[in-house]
Amino acid sequence: MAARLGLKEARLIVDTMLSEAEKRGIKFAGAVVDAGGDLIHLARMDGATALNARMAYNKAYTATKWQMDTRVLKTRLFDMSLGDERREIGWFCDPLYTPVWGGIVLRNADGVMLGALGESGGTYQQDEEIGQIAAKAFNDR
Repeated sequence: MAARLGLKEARLIVDTMLSEAEKRGIKFAGAVVDAGGDLIHLARMDGATALNARMAYNKAYTATKWQMDTRVLKTRLFDMSLGDERREIGWFCDPLYTPVWGGIVLRNADGVMLGALGESGGTYQQDEEIGQIAAKAFNDR
């Protein structure tokens, strides 16, 4: 499992995401942030939109601020099955919070959060799958 998250590791993660997206014919953007939610590396494929790039960053940022994958966050706070316990994201006073699938926390072997990755361009399931592949590539280093 990786011990650090620097530019070299961030490039590996983003390159893995873009490569996987290209195999699927998806125009994609990928981002990696440090434990504070600050951007380390972001890239978007030709044909991917500026919105894809913003969403990739926002998903990674959200994962670090909540210290959990955004898929889990969405389920816990925002899914309709919660009824009256459901929350609006505006309650939390940060316009960058993006509680949708695709923000994945990156941790070291001791469980310490090193940062997170985020991606955008496919369906929420495709985004999550490609992100998990990149997270595994990072962990297997």
